[in-house]
Amino acid sequence: MGIYETLYAFRDSFGQFMGTEGTHPWSQGFPLTTPLPGGPELPSSVEVNWEDRFYPKAWGHPQLRDAIAQHYNRFYGSSIAPENVMVFAGGRPGIFTVLAFLKHHVEARIGNVEWPAYLDILTQSETSWRVIPFTRENGFHPPNSAYFDRSGLNSKTQLLAVISNPGNPTGHTRCGAELEELIAMAEQPKNGILLDEAYEMFHESRGV
Repeated sequence: MGIYETLYAFRDSFGQFMGTEGTHPWSQGFPLTTPLPGGPELPSSVEVNWEDRFYPKAWGHPQLRDAIAQHYNRFYGSSIAPENVMVFAGGRPGIFTVLAFLKHHVEARIGNVEWPAYLDILTQSETSWRVIPFTRENGFHPPNSAYFDRSGLNSKTQLLAVISNPGNPTGHTRCGAELEELIAMAEQPKNGILLDEAYEMFHESRGV
């Protein structure tokens, strides 16, 4: 559905437009501008000078990468270095870059109900992939284990799950114990994950 179809379908279903106070955006609408309980303090202003208007480095402005690393280390107790952070001008360039550098023995796993651009990028980057079925029986929300099922694979093949979370367009969110399980599986040898739409401080949603 296009954005206008989505907006009017939302209004017809709930009697008010998406973005109205108390509504839950379906991937679109107005951003939350108030602090979240337990979240970091929101800045009251952001100063920009002439140096900030330079073209950024291809992997992101060094100061921005450093600030992102410091934020996660301070707020979450992580041990991220600026070298672990890359900043792209949008999701497509970042996703394409990750997939373009995959080795030929890596197989991507992607649901058949996902953002269509993923398949475009997988094709352009000549990535091998296998579809994970989203069905009515599994609630359009397959278990984490489906992405790392090694049935029929040789021992050299490595797996990369490609998942939008919250799911686009299903709206399902993997959180809490389910998200911890997913990450634990992705950290196992010969496994990996590309987790898109992973918004910080995003609240839980059961989707559609």
